[in-house]
Amino acid sequence: MWLCYLLVQNVGWAIIIFTVLIKTALFPLNLKQQKSMAISQLYTPRVQEIQRKYKNNPEKQQEELTKLQKEGYNPTGGCGTMLLSMLVLFGIIGVVYKPMTHMERFTSTEIAAIMETAEQIDLAQAILASPEDAAVVAAFRNDPTALTFVEGKDENDKKINNRITFEEGFNYEEAKAATVVTAEDLATYGVFTDDEIKTLIGKNRNQSSRLSAEVKNAITVITTNYNPQGYYGELRALKSFENENHRALFALNENISEELLTKMETLLKNMYFGPISLIDTPTWSFNVLLLIPALSFIFSLAQLFIQQAIQKKQNPQMAAAQPASAKMMLYIMPFFSLWISFTVPAGAGFYWALSYLTGIVQTLVTAKFWPADKIRAEAKAKMEAAAAQKEQRAKIVTVDADGKETEKVQRLSELSKKEIDELNRKKLEAARKADAEKYGEEYVELPDDEY
Repeated sequence: MWLCYLLVQNVGWAIIIFTVLIKTALFPLNLKQQKSMAISQLYTPRVQEIQRKYKNNPEKQQEELTKLQKEGYNPTGGCGTMLLSMLVLFGIIGVVYKPMTHMERFTSTEIAAIMETAEQIDLAQAILASPEDAAVVAAFRNDPTALTFVEGKDENDKKINNRITFEEGFNYEEAKAATVVTAEDLATYGVFTDDEIKTLIGKNRNQSSRLSAEVKNAITVITTNYNPQGYYGELRALKSFENENHRALFALNENISEELLTKMETLLKNMYFGPISLIDTPTWSFNVLLLIPALSFIFSLAQLFIQQAIQKKQNPQMAAAQPASAKMMLYIMPFFSLWISFTVPAGAGFYWALSYLTGIVQTLVTAKFWPADKIRAEAKAKMEAAAAQKEQRAKIVTVDADGKETEKVQRLSELSKKEIDELNRKKLEAARKADAEKYGEEYVELPDDEY
């Protein structure tokens, strides 16, 4: 991904190139999977017979299935490719969540400074959005006990508390988005120790907080997002930097140079694919980001329909025999794609959609040049040839005029009736001799006419 990004200087195009390269590299494995599945279908009647015959004897059933696997039956032929695809998906998610680390290769010191400043800005913005909450935090700076309270009762013996609640009609999220943070605000509303954060959200020494539920929740989310061990910090920092009013605040940090600010601007620009921000996570709100989950769902469903149509054409018996429950499980996948696209940044969903699109192309190419019925016919011919190769053979011993024995192995089909009769006579003679020795009897060789 990093090499692709260096080439095109855009995360969206880098994902496209990377997806094509990965799908091309995995195509031989996918083709092998298709062939393995097609070949395994030839063994289906024998597998079903073994399962029916030894349904009460699991050990014998497994023994017989193992024999089939030695012949070429592979019940897990497609698992390897699926696991590889999932590993690549998780890798892409990691890259999209941490573009500073993987795309622009910032140092750990630079990333820590950026995330520290972004966290301070976001905390100040969240608190200042509510004037009442901001007043409580300002008072807390002068007196740390001002933020806590003990529930009490009034003169009428009613339970009371002094938590902040918003007036009707006040939209906290809109107010937060419109709040501009200044350099003077950071020290009061953005810089807190871990112990102070616990007090702010009411988690310290069982004390309750006077702050509103919305602000406490915002503080919790922000501090969690910027946890160095988490995934969200770099994307949240870029989102904060995206606000032009905040650019000057990042420059206040002595560990953030002008060169680093320029790199951040470049990375932010490169995280856009046209009008789509690959940083953001899609929501159900009507905007351009809805294209990502929509395409993931459509391409996933299209690939499923195409695969079902090809199977019905090339193997109608198997398609008809497929249980309804199995078909239902297949149709769950498009909805899973839709769901996962709403839970990850748009960059990961973009890769997910592209994977299905390239998968459709590969499905059509495979059906055109390596159809399942052709693969099964070739496999059946090979199986028959292998069976012929394994035809029963026998050792034939001949004695020349000098009494010298010569041994050779021949197929039974190549022997004459006389040679087969002689072979059977020797087997019977050997069995009689073995029985005589076993039971202590005298062995008497029979004349040829008595065999």
